[in-house]
Amino acid sequence: MDLELRHLRTICLLADTGSVTKAAAALSTSQPALTTQLQRIEREVGGPLFHRGRSGVRPTELGEFVLVRARGVLLSMDDLLNDITARGASPSTLRVGGVGPLTVELSARLPEIFPNVPVHVRTEYSPKLVTDLVRAGRLDLGTTMDYVDRDLPSDGPLAWAMLAVDPLHVALWEEHPMAEKPFIQLEDLAESPWALTPPDGTGWPECFYLACQRAGFSPQVPYRLYERSEIRDLIADRRAIAPCQADFDAGKGVVVRQLDGAPIQLRHLLVWRRDSTVHQASARIARLARELLNRGELKEAPTPTE
Repeated sequence: MDLELRHLRTICLLADTGSVTKAAAALSTSQPALTTQLQRIEREVGGPLFHRGRSGVRPTELGEFVLVRARGVLLSMDDLLNDITARGASPSTLRVGGVGPLTVELSARLPEIFPNVPVHVRTEYSPKLVTDLVRAGRLDLGTTMDYVDRDLPSDGPLAWAMLAVDPLHVALWEEHPMAEKPFIQLEDLAESPWALTPPDGTGWPECFYLACQRAGFSPQVPYRLYERSEIRDLIADRRAIAPCQADFDAGKGVVVRQLDGAPIQLRHLLVWRRDSTVHQASARIARLARELLNRGELKEAPTPTE
């Protein structure tokens, strides 16, 4: 079997979702069929590309090697196709993608800036995937996230606007010893088990481990889950606590508290290509996005840290 572009897209999708089940659903195929295809790809490259476990899949050392090169090949091909499509043609649609509820809310307001231009919207789990899609010209505008400790690239085709910075909170069960405090020191949670979401490609969960290291402990992380509802159930059952955003569902049995000193800060970003149709209007778009975030009326939706 020769490797094809569709095989490279498959392994990238597996890495981005961290789940055979979710990747199979995205590809409109069955889990057994995707597993069989992955096994054929692994035979072709000469070794396993992913570690399999109850919490999902994560790249092996060989997998990381292949993924870096696969993404490069796919981005080059996307650039080629985008350049071919763009020759002599004016864009007839505005393609917007991102993570979290801001993506949908912002897309509904973009006709104020681009009247009579249809807006196509897609949401993703991985902020890195959103950035890659913008870089490849498959999205005109992206709403994404990263963490304050990371530097934004200042060269290359991408331009950025910082929209807001939010401190991460922690979700605990109601009877947790720290639950009565409005602000919690991260080091006071050193003995608690944690539930974390999979890597998002932009510094999560590395920034969490770094914050714990600065607080003087190594966290116990027996759970790695994607679904917000599953994490909430674990917390309510007193089996784990979890880092989260302030709007995490603090229903029956669960409370949300702010971490004292904001040891982990989430940064909301807008990203676009400097040569795209949105570049000239980027300042207006950024002001509109900040207005939506500051208003605090965005509909609840899963994000990489929840």
